Amino acid sequence: MSDDPASRKDLESSLRFVHVMGMQTKHDVFETSVRVLALLEEMIARGQVDLVSFDARRERIRAQELARTNAQTTVSVAPSVDKYKMTGLPDIDCASLLPICKGRCCQLSFPLTFQDLDEGVIRFEYQRPYLIRHRAEDGYCVHSTEHKTCGVYAQRPAICRSYDCRRDKRIWTDFENKVPAPWPNNEPAPAPDAIHEP
Repeated sequence: MSDDPASRKDLESSLRFVHVMGMQTKHDVFETSVRVLALLEEMIARGQVDLVSFDARRERIRAQELARTNAQTTVSVAPSVDKYKMTGLPDIDCASLLPICKGRCCQLSFPLTFQDLDEGVIRFEYQRPYLIRHRAEDGYCVHSTEHKTCGVYAQRPAICRSYDCRRDKRIWTDFENKVPAPWPNNEPAPAPDAIHEP
């Protein structure tokens, strides 16, 4: 891909249009599929169409189909919010906690907002638009530095600004006593170490 910012912006705008149109089509097909499958099941089960039963079956099949489609690739965009005007953000001393938690919140996955996309700073997964991009080798956000600090701190997404790890059991078993949660697959968390200044 060209490194020219204008070309990149055009490409990303085009991809966004394609993704939005694809999701609209997917939604229409989903709704049609739910109705047809519910009607077919009802006709087979009763030999007639009973509207009350049809509605119940439709809702049950909708839940089944939603679970199935959620396992497939989808386009995700976070609700619009001006990240630069957010207030009441959690006051957490991340710098003192990094040696213990290893910045594991930077391994969480979440969708970006259109504000993030328009800025063109925060990278997203092309295979799963528009989720924050992670490095394959360690699972951390591509903007996480080798010292687990944020390389795009001024432009970080709204969810990063508002995220409060203190009650998140994926991060802390006991925040007050600084006991981190077990690492994924019940591996022990890496040993605490000193913070390195970038």
